[in-house]
Amino acid sequence: MSKKAFLCALFCVLSSFLVGAGEARAAILTARESALLQRINAVRSQHLLPRLAVDRTLVRAARAHSRAMLQQDVFAHGDFAGRMRAHGVQFPRLAENLAWGTGSFATARWMVTSWLASPGHRANLLDPRLRAIGIGAPVGIFSGYPGTAMVTTDFGG
Repeated sequence: MSKKAFLCALFCVLSSFLVGAGEARAAILTARESALLQRINAVRSQHLLPRLAVDRTLVRAARAHSRAMLQQDVFAHGDFAGRMRAHGVQFPRLAENLAWGTGSFATARWMVTSWLASPGHRANLLDPRLRAIGIGAPVGIFSGYPGTAMVTTDFGG
């Protein structure tokens, strides 16, 4: 085997390990949640900010809140600090963005664009101190609209 062929094979093996590790982390997110993460991280990259890493505890908290909002037919942050404590979230800095939508208003692009147009939500997305994220985006009936994506994004840093 030539040196070039050996280096090529080594590169392929190492690349598959790196891709596999990234896929394992992303595997805890649904397709809709992954699309939101990709869009959020793309915006952060455009602003020269580090990508957010998925945190399993934040994912559990975000999913639970989104499910509760669908079940209770409410759209509110509620007792955010209490929810974070109840889920064992231990970041010193926390933030949350919520969204809901149906059809074209349920896309990652639309939701992230909407957050960027709101000063408070934009501040959360672009806060360099926030380094972790959990996303919950179940679909159900909300306020009479079937097929509603109810999104909670919890940030930690």
